[in-house]
Amino acid sequence: MKLAIANRNNQDIYGMVKNSMFFSVKSNVRKQFPTFRTFLEEIDLNQGNQPGGAVEVSSAFESIGHPLATITLLPPVTKSNKIICVGLNYPKLYNEEAKRKPEHIILFSKFHETIVGAKEPLLLPEGKAKNSLDYEAEVAIIIGKAGFRITKETAKKHILGFTLFNDGSVREWQKHSIDAGKNFYRSGACGPYVVTKDEINSTSQINFKAKLNGKLVQSGNLDEMFFNINEIIAYVSAIFPLSPGDIIATGSPEGTGASQTPKRFLKEGDVIEISSDILGTLSNKVMKNY
Repeated sequence: MKLAIANRNNQDIYGMVKNSMFFSVKSNVRKQFPTFRTFLEEIDLNQGNQPGGAVEVSSAFESIGHPLATITLLPPVTKSNKIICVGLNYPKLYNEEAKRKPEHIILFSKFHETIVGAKEPLLLPEGKAKNSLDYEAEVAIIIGKAGFRITKETAKKHILGFTLFNDGSVREWQKHSIDAGKNFYRSGACGPYVVTKDEINSTSQINFKAKLNGKLVQSGNLDEMFFNINEIIAYVSAIFPLSPGDIIATGSPEGTGASQTPKRFLKEGDVIEISSDILGTLSNKVMKNY
């Protein structure tokens, strides 16, 4: 199942994507679960319905859909959810330190306002910051079941699914602080939807790549990560509880603009496209203003 948040006629709605159509949840379901997060809190993917029989997921959506071209897909995360990111989780060739596995998992966070949905424009920063906006293609975990101090052995039970993520980064501001460089307004993206784990036999199936103006710049597979998904969930949840809808971006492989010679940062008019046969396509154009 592909779950998404969308805007139609200036109203935010959530639902399911199937065959290039968007099917919103039925009005009675929306009344019972008014937000995407509350809906996720009730989903039980292993059983195919919600705990206590609140509503059967397969029949929770309208039978008549809307073409994707008539709606705007928003990031599949609500403002009340956490956006957690893992750094340096793939071997990089640009320096010796980046080739080696870090001693510990490296974490930072992003604010909701930093990300946009599929086909929404990225905002080029102003001033000196506009000269070092970079892309980072990643796969993100979407938490489905709340948990605190989750073990590596039980981590997969807490996963709802996966989505694509662009960890937009202003490199010069990262030298000030990681939070400064990672949280420029509308500098990154997430989407186009959440593919639930029941559609994925193994995470080794998830290959992804990034193209800049049609040129391949990054490619990766989750099996290439230094720290795997189970280790990441266990580490993060040892610090604070995870809630349904929380996002954990798992890191970016070799090929970002900062690692190229000469460096190639994003400019106005550039199109960065992150894609996966399983997770869809997250494409965004860089714009100076909206």
